[in-house]
Amino acid sequence: MSNIKICFIALGFAPLLLGGCSAYLPYSGPRAARVDNVEHNQELRGIRLVDVDYGLAHLLRTRLDSPDMELLQDFANPTPSLYTVGPGDVLEVHIWEAPPAMLFATGLTSTSTPSGSMMTTIPPQMVNAGGTIFVPFAGRVPCAGKSTQEIAEEIRRDLQGKAHDPQVVVSLVRNRAQSISVVGNVKDSKQVPLEPGGVSILQALAAAGGVVQPVSKVTIQISRAGRVLRLPLEKVISDPAANISLRAGDVVTALYRPLHVTVMGATRETKEIDFEATGISLAQALARAGGLNGNEADARAVYVFRMESPELLPDLARRGHLVDGKVPVVFRFNFSNPATIFAAQQFPVQNRDLIYVASAPVTDLQKFLGLIVQIVYPIHLNP
Repeated sequence: MSNIKICFIALGFAPLLLGGCSAYLPYSGPRAARVDNVEHNQELRGIRLVDVDYGLAHLLRTRLDSPDMELLQDFANPTPSLYTVGPGDVLEVHIWEAPPAMLFATGLTSTSTPSGSMMTTIPPQMVNAGGTIFVPFAGRVPCAGKSTQEIAEEIRRDLQGKAHDPQVVVSLVRNRAQSISVVGNVKDSKQVPLEPGGVSILQALAAAGGVVQPVSKVTIQISRAGRVLRLPLEKVISDPAANISLRAGDVVTALYRPLHVTVMGATRETKEIDFEATGISLAQALARAGGLNGNEADARAVYVFRMESPELLPDLARRGHLVDGKVPVVFRFNFSNPATIFAAQQFPVQNRDLIYVASAPVTDLQKFLGLIVQIVYPIHLNP
């Protein structure tokens, strides 16, 4: 039998052979039909298949780009200019007595002013464990939890009737009671004192020498009383509203956590792609993998596999089964529709996503014909 006849016979039986042998042809992942049927997969119940359009992609982008403003404002210090004294702080007390000075007329630390009043400086002293300092003739003055202005008014009231029209100023010499811990990916992990006027996120990072890794790869985490707020450092820099004033006891951690997404299937490259803390879109991720393979890819079958938070898409949580508190979701994109390109530019890729591009059905025929050639070619060489 001639080689030409063999080829015609093979082509004539190709549809039948493909139907029976397609399962044995090599391929890089599930075909589109299998993925489109994931909601009926019994191996992992509750998978949701979601067709992505521009509206859904924009919704997901908006929710991820904008941190919970209520949580952000809750973490912010509402009164950054108000500093309250605590044990360990060092205070200095200045007392002015109007002429004729009676109580503080003499003393090593007393000086006369041009107006004739007498100013007395009480040497710096640390607020003790009980939260008090000692002021002559005023006794033990409670300081813990009060501002320096409130402490000064307390001392002035205690001196009324003892000193002639006393005026008091209290200044903070050293802050040891209230501080912010800055750790992680910074040059110098340290305790940053909380100062009157407040300390913002960027001020705390600057005091620790700044971050070591590129700004685009760093996430800032603020921990407070069991609660956590995470923000990309780039957002803190670009958005003044995100550069909130911190509170005493806050722990600021600069996290260098390379985020990555896996791209598989009919793309130019199968690879793991690192991306910035601010995130990238599906279109960017595919571009970094070289784009779709024009000889193999089914443009109608581009998928993103993700364990999605039920808070992000509540409707999915109601209809699906939670796995470790999340909903297994397959987002489907039809790139044969030009409108999907706009959706892909908006759709945010998340850490540990898997992007899969299915092969076009015609590739099975191409593989089958390649197999026939491998059979016929040796026959041609050895008639």
